[in-house]
Amino acid sequence: MDENIIQQIKDLSKQISFQSENFELEDHKNSFVLEDKDNNLHTVVPIEVLTKCLIALKDAREENFKLKLEKAIWKYVPIDFGDTWTVVMNELENGPYKSKKLSEINLNSLVKNVKLKYPNLFLNMDDFLPSNIAEIRNIG
Repeated sequence: MDENIIQQIKDLSKQISFQSENFELEDHKNSFVLEDKDNNLHTVVPIEVLTKCLIALKDAREENFKLKLEKAIWKYVPIDFGDTWTVVMNELENGPYKSKKLSEINLNSLVKNVKLKYPNLFLNMDDFLPSNIAEIRNIG
């Protein structure tokens, strides 16, 4: 093991102390509560628990993104949601959005751009309005 890493561990262990004076390792095999010199509490958890938490957070973030994207697509009234979803995802992966972080992308603008680029994917509401209302709408 690298001596530098061992020294770092020793230095870190000098900075923290256990919350409880009567600490029995056997009673706390899987979790620790530590307090640093600034009275900040820290926990030590098994790597399996940390991994499961990180996976759950990643899955929740992904699900949240998909729900927001779905809402943005429905706003523009797609003819076939599945086809529209595929085209929007293709734009995300291969279009001008591919270099951006997902959190930076305005999903409404993305879907609006897809609608302009591929109008056949969406219903044109003017086709369903009486002609005099469609004309008034185009004037304003």
